[in-house]
Amino acid sequence: MALKEQLDIRPMLEKMERLPAIQRYAVLGVIFLAVIGIYWFTLYGGKRDEHRRLQAQLTQLQTKIAETRSVVSNLKSFEESRERLQKELRAALRRLPNASELPVLLTDITSLGKKSGLEFRSFRPSGEIGRGFYAEVPIQIELSGKYHDLGVFFDRIAHLSRIVNVSELNFMIRDYRGLSPVLKVKGVATTFRFNENAAGGE
Repeated sequence: MALKEQLDIRPMLEKMERLPAIQRYAVLGVIFLAVIGIYWFTLYGGKRDEHRRLQAQLTQLQTKIAETRSVVSNLKSFEESRERLQKELRAALRRLPNASELPVLLTDITSLGKKSGLEFRSFRPSGEIGRGFYAEVPIQIELSGKYHDLGVFFDRIAHLSRIVNVSELNFMIRDYRGLSPVLKVKGVATTFRFNENAAGGE
């Protein structure tokens, strides 16, 4: 019974009817604004914040999709570049002997000298110089022969499949054989060795 009395709004409506029209409209306007305010702050306000949050997430996802599409569109080009670089690396490594092939290369160099008509007086490999994935192997050389024979030897060295640089050459006349002088040459022949340990550690 008490609850029924609390919910009974007829007395309030009767009071409203006795009010002048302007005051009735004012009260109705206040009630209407109160209802709109409650809706705004409880329902629409929360939805607006959620909408902003979802809009920010959507923007982030759209950015990620654009970046992914860019990577996918360039993926074939990246793979082709990677394959080309790997081929170039394999070709370069083929020109660098590993530790087991180095003695064979040194034998080939002396053999080329003898075939060219030269006499090797000294052939001393020096200490290696580490350069990361490869090492320089300098060889102190001293040989003698005619000028033309030396040219043939250096040309044959240049056409080896392995890299051999000849530098620091010092020429002297040793003696004469007929009209052609025999030259004595000192210098450094530098070859290169693939460094398996450094390559494996990278």
